[in-house]
Amino acid sequence: MTDSITDLLKAAGSDCGPAEFHGQIVAHAALADRRQKKLPQQTVADWLALTSVSQDLMQVTAELHQAAVESLEEFSDFDLTLLLPDDDAPMDERFSELTCWCSGFLHGLGVAQHAEGLLAQPDIREMLEDLAAIARSLAPVPDSEDNESDFMEILEYIRVVVLTIAMDAEPSPSRPA
Repeated sequence: MTDSITDLLKAAGSDCGPAEFHGQIVAHAALADRRQKKLPQQTVADWLALTSVSQDLMQVTAELHQAAVESLEEFSDFDLTLLLPDDDAPMDERFSELTCWCSGFLHGLGVAQHAEGLLAQPDIREMLEDLAAIARSLAPVPDSEDNESDFMEILEYIRVVVLTIAMDAEPSPSRPA
C-alpha cells in the first residue's frame, strides 16, 4: 500500500512521503470530533501544499482516515497501525520513516487550531517533546536484535501518545467540544 500512496503523492506533485502523510491523517483523526467522518479535501490539499487533490488520492486518504478514527474510538482494541515499511525492510529505512511519521503527526497537531489547550497540558507537552526528539533523529540504525526491540518499544510508545491525545481530545459531558 505504501508504494501506491507514494505514487499518488508524486503524481499530485507533493514531496510528502506516505509515512509523513499518514502521521498528518492520524493527528486529524485523534483530534477530530468522532462524528466527523469525512476529511475535507481542502485540508488534504493544505497538508500537501497543493491547489487540488485527485479523487484517487482522496479515496485513499478517506480510507486511511476512517481506519485511524475507528482504531482510536473508545471501545476499539486500539489497533492503530502506523503506515511504515514492512518488517522485512532494513531497520534504518523503517526508523527513518518512523521519524517522518512523527514529523507528520506533529505537523498535523500544529495546524489544528482547536487543539491549543490540549497541547499545552504538561503531560501532553512532554510526550510531544519526545516525538519531536524522535522526528529529529538522523543517526543510522543498523539491523540488530537490540535495535529491533528498541524500535518496537518506540513504536508502542508512539501509539500510546496518539491514544492519550485522542482520549484527551474527546469531548466529555463536563468538557464541551
